[in-house]
Amino acid sequence: MRDIIEPILPQVPVEGIALHIGRSRLSMGDAVVPRLMADGQVGLWARVVRPWMGIIPVWRDGFIGQLGPVASEILAPAIEAGQKMRLRVVMLTPEHLAGDGQPEIHVSIWGDPKLLVPFLDRALAQAEPTAVKKAKKTVSNPAVSGSEAFSDEAPRRL
Repeated sequence: MRDIIEPILPQVPVEGIALHIGRSRLSMGDAVVPRLMADGQVGLWARVVRPWMGIIPVWRDGFIGQLGPVASEILAPAIEAGQKMRLRVVMLTPEHLAGDGQPEIHVSIWGDPKLLVPFLDRALAQAEPTAVKKAKKTVSNPAVSGSEAFSDEAPRRL
């Protein structure tokens, strides 16, 4: 039986990049391994080049950075439970192409949504109170009649 995996988080930025992207030979499509760190964040490791004695290139697992707080909150329980996930590098901006900006690494997170539903529901339930507050703040438009003022659709221009 094959596991069905779907994109859970299609593009997540990596924060606190801990390596030089150009020298590490990290490229798009490389596999990334998530690990739970002591502070509750999700750290990311990948196979990168670490020169031995500054000359001989050796491939080793290296820390590339960590996920943001929201993505860590979604994935931390799944990592603790041992759920199967697939993480891949989907976007890279190395230092020499970043110009004045910072280098960037983005990863995509794939998994079985049926197995991740309890973790996603918990994260959505915590985010729901702010969404309810935003929904209650509706500005009434005198050009819109009664029931249309409270619809989820954008107001129509006359």
